[in-house]
Amino acid sequence: MEELRSTDILDKEIQNDARKKAQAVLEQGKQKAAEILNRVQDRLEEAKAQKVKFYGSKEAKKQKDSDASLPLEKERFLVSYIGSSIDNAIDEYLKSLSSVQRVQLVAKILDGKEDLLKGRKFSAKFYGFEPKDAQEIIEKKLGSKLLSCEKIQNAHDPEGIILDSEDKSVKIRLTIDEIIGAAKDKHYQEMSSALFGGRL
Repeated sequence: MEELRSTDILDKEIQNDARKKAQAVLEQGKQKAAEILNRVQDRLEEAKAQKVKFYGSKEAKKQKDSDASLPLEKERFLVSYIGSSIDNAIDEYLKSLSSVQRVQLVAKILDGKEDLLKGRKFSAKFYGFEPKDAQEIIEKKLGSKLLSCEKIQNAHDPEGIILDSEDKSVKIRLTIDEIIGAAKDKHYQEMSSALFGGRL
């Protein structure tokens, strides 16, 4: 019963903050993400303090002994739950975006890649996006560097744009999967540091 109540408290707290974290990583950057992670840690500590107070010192000691004997299992459970919560939160966030917003999101991958674009012209192939949205946004990004833009079928990634240079020396992937992967990599590093002192 104690474990069920404890897990239920952690589930609710982690799920709420994971959703906030996913949005912060995609929209507001590192500073906002760090603030949310700090709140996650504070709430985990608060939940632990409430549990100790509720069950009294005897039960708290028993839980402490149990925790000490199963540290890896507890960490694995927490990381697994955080991971699935982040996946769900990111999926919900992306579903809330319009087609235009999703194309703009992947087009941001081009920011900082001026060296790759310089002196080259590209053909664009997109999939999953609305044709009008994809073409307008990629034309705005590439301007005269864009040779052509066409829709293709792709069974592997949900949505994306592939840019191929005219001389075939450069290929740039602008996909939802790339955005999700980058966001999750960044989040897991920060979550590891905030919750487990970088031990994961």
